[in-house]
Amino acid sequence: MNVSTVACDRSQTAYDPAVPPVLAVEPGSVVTFETHDARAGALLDRPTSVPFRLPLPTPGAGNPVTGPVFVHNAHPGDGLLVDILAIDCAAIGWCGGHAHVGPVPIGRVPEPVGRTCRVSAEGIEFAPDIVLPLRPMVGCLGTAPPEGVGTHLAGPHGGNMDQPIVRAGVSVLLPVYVEGALLSAGDVHASQGDGELSGVGLEVPATVSVRVNVAPAAAPRWPWVLTPDVVAVLTVAGTFAEAVSIAVDEAMRLLESTRSLVPGDALALLSVCADIRVGGAWGGSQVSARLELPRSLAAIPAGLRTEVSS
Repeated sequence: MNVSTVACDRSQTAYDPAVPPVLAVEPGSVVTFETHDARAGALLDRPTSVPFRLPLPTPGAGNPVTGPVFVHNAHPGDGLLVDILAIDCAAIGWCGGHAHVGPVPIGRVPEPVGRTCRVSAEGIEFAPDIVLPLRPMVGCLGTAPPEGVGTHLAGPHGGNMDQPIVRAGVSVLLPVYVEGALLSAGDVHASQGDGELSGVGLEVPATVSVRVNVAPAAAPRWPWVLTPDVVAVLTVAGTFAEAVSIAVDEAMRLLESTRSLVPGDALALLSVCADIRVGGAWGGSQVSARLELPRSLAAIPAGLRTEVSS
């Protein structure tokens, strides 16, 4: 099996077709991305489980992603299927509550607070008496759009989706806009709740191993995630209502095309069995949503594997 590793020093803060690839691989290859945390290690020297004043992020410097990786035979209009095989977190991560953002009244958080936390297979030590389950996920995963976009944003290309469903054991179908797709990954969270209510998960350096395959002429309009139980579309907009509207429309299109349902029936079926969830809703310029359908109802492009295996 062809396995390649990309070190975290090969990183940048944009999904940009002008950024040259750091690696070229064939479809079916396994790539391991070594990733920085969201602030590239700047906060990891603090004592663990001790609150500190959380500094403001440097504009344009956050969420470094490793890559991009050029995938041979990935052409515009294709889909790039990314099987997430493993996410291995470093031993120290950090989290925090900002004072300048968040879905709370202004002044409710008088001073921004951060803390570093020990991370292990046994859990995340937020405090000596608060240990949380380890639930690693990839915050930023995307291909290069036709024009560059910062890693602080999400979009149809993927990017800063911050969706806990993007975890080991799932497949993510992304659109290919430029030759080679130019895949980059980063911003791993050892855990994050739906909503990411402070704008920060448990930010942690990590290694992310993926398998890449090309789905000819199968570019999705928005990223889709395939798990053993559900198929989910990931969307983003200026408001949650707008993001939900896009997600419902995408799911209706899927059911109309694969189940031969008229729009009213497709919407009725979604109302009965689909779940709407929020990805990031912390008061930034975007709100991300996902709509989850049972796998038994949703088709995937012909010829793609339906299970992730190492």
